[in-house]
This record gives sequence, C-alpha cells and structure tokens, in this order.
Amino acid sequence: MSELDPSEIRGHLVQLRARVGEHFERAVERTPGAFHCREGCDACCHARFGVFELEAVPIRERLARMAKEDPQLRARVRAQADDLPHANRCALLVDGRCSVYDERPLICRSQGLPLLADDQVDWCPLNFTEEAPPRESVLSLDALNAPLVALARAWSGAELARVELAELARAEDA
Repeated sequence: MSELDPSEIRGHLVQLRARVGEHFERAVERTPGAFHCREGCDACCHARFGVFELEAVPIRERLARMAKEDPQLRARVRAQADDLPHANRCALLVDGRCSVYDERPLICRSQGLPLLADDQVDWCPLNFTEEAPPRESVLSLDALNAPLVALARAWSGAELARVELAELARAEDA
C-alpha cells in the first residue's frame, strides 16, 4: 500500500468509514431497541484521545472551513481545548454534538457498537441492556485497526504518532 498517492489513501479511508457506517446501520436494523445512540447522546465522547495523522488531516480541513463558515463555533472549539470544565470530554464536542461529525475518526464511528478486543466483547452500558448483542453485530477492533494502521503507514511512513484531538481543536487554522 506504500505506493498509493495521498488521494488514493484518503479514498481508502473514506471506504473504511463507509464500511463501519454500514456495519452500524445493519446492527441497528437487527436490534433497533437495543441502541440508545442518537443525536444528543454524547456518553462515548467523555474522553480525550488522539488519532493518526491520516485522520487528523480531514479534521483540520473541517476546522478551517468552520473558521470561515461559523467563526463563533470555531472559537468555542478552540477555547474548549484547554477549558478545565471540559477536560473530561472530547475537545470537539460542543453542546453535546460533534462539531466535526462528518469527519469524525473511526474510533468515534465505531462507538455504540459491540466491540471485540482481546477476545472480549464490550459495548456501551446504555446499549443492549435487555440482552447481549447478536454475534453478527459485533465489530472486531482488529479488523478495523489493521487497515487503518496500514493506511496510516502509507500516509505517514513508519512513524505512527498520534495527534491529540485537543491539539487539533486549539490549533490555528491554515
């Protein structure tokens, strides 16, 4: 994959995002009453984390568009990056909504799904409160992370440093 040009790598990322979205949609169709996930629920956004540079690029681009289209929102996002009352939440979360929703990273797109990691299936405690999720609704984090890491290596080379979302939030726009 290292011979791909940047537009091809980004195209593969878009495809990976779409596959996760389709998996999520099918899981909800299987057990619609089991999912609490909906606009206004931000339980999975109460964390701070980083993403590979590959996923940071479209977030930066979205933040730069936001600076032009809605400078007040962009200023709020920037201020939240270092706001102590917001320190236990994603810096991109504003009033319970993701400010970069269309460009959110894969980790955010997978939240709410039952996830397989280290031979354990786990899910949001708000979801599947009546029964365990069906096996076909479980998303393997290895199956998600393997292509993401391959794409990130193709994008950045051997170095797979993470970019904190708070760093993206506080950064000046190019």
